[in-house]
Amino acid sequence: MISVIIPLYNKELHIGRALKSVLNQTFANYEIIVVDDGSTDQGASLVRNFKDPRIQLISQINMGVSAARNRGIETASGKLIAFLDADDEWCPLFLETVQNLHEQHPDAGMYATSYHIVAPNGKTRSPRFHGIPCPPWEGILNSYFRSAALGEPPVSASSVCIPSEVFTKVGKFLIGKRMGEDLEMWGRIAMRYNVAFSTRCQAIYYQNATNRACSQFYENDIHPFITTGLASDYNRDLHMRNDIFLYISKLIVENARQYVLAGKYATGRNLLKYYKVTSFPCRRFLWGSRFNLITKRIWEIKQLMVNLFC
Repeated sequence: MISVIIPLYNKELHIGRALKSVLNQTFANYEIIVVDDGSTDQGASLVRNFKDPRIQLISQINMGVSAARNRGIETASGKLIAFLDADDEWCPLFLETVQNLHEQHPDAGMYATSYHIVAPNGKTRSPRFHGIPCPPWEGILNSYFRSAALGEPPVSASSVCIPSEVFTKVGKFLIGKRMGEDLEMWGRIAMRYNVAFSTRCQAIYYQNATNRACSQFYENDIHPFITTGLASDYNRDLHMRNDIFLYISKLIVENARQYVLAGKYATGRNLLKYYKVTSFPCRRFLWGSRFNLITKRIWEIKQLMVNLFC
């Protein structure tokens, strides 16, 4: 059985769509655990209107998405745990696809599929992955970290399924992190396990949904995997070490970029200096396509690049 965990916080406009997408799965051996994290809207009431016995609603005071996911993990009875954000949805073959991946690669630590991205203007596109064969392809990723560093994330919070036993070995989601806690978990798992992937697009990520945490940016939003990756012992594998460094460098530069665009220029500069950015292969990210022209100009004007590579 697969346990489906849906954290819910003020998503009454979207939770019905998410639940219907699970109930429409071709793979039927699952349970749904909706963890209402102190919502103040009618989302929980909408969940109660679904009479399917496989749906379980748990309520708790507001503690954040990580606490909600952890509560779901603690409650789950399935050997596999799939996550779905309340404002996203699955295509009908998602659970069948990850179940097949599990049967083909039983020792992997994550099973993920490709996903569609719906932009705020309503247009849909596919992610720009790196180092992943063109569809149709399924198998073990050659390097999760290199793919994540040089392309868009191969694993998202609504396109992944994880064996429950993995959490007993790597721990649960970090509490108190407002952003990046999901990517921190995927990175923690990828340092210890293979990642199985299917190029089938079986999840839909809505960037235009309301109340997304990633639509805001605050002073203390430092990506948690920067700390996790630097503190981990990855010397056992030189290639993994290099790929993790590459991934961390991307996160550092992207964090600095967010600070700059938020007008926190000194914080962005100090972030790069604190992590000694010249120790990482960051030049390609600083001047690559993701560091867009507007950001470059801001950096030039504010002289954030003075002596950076000296």
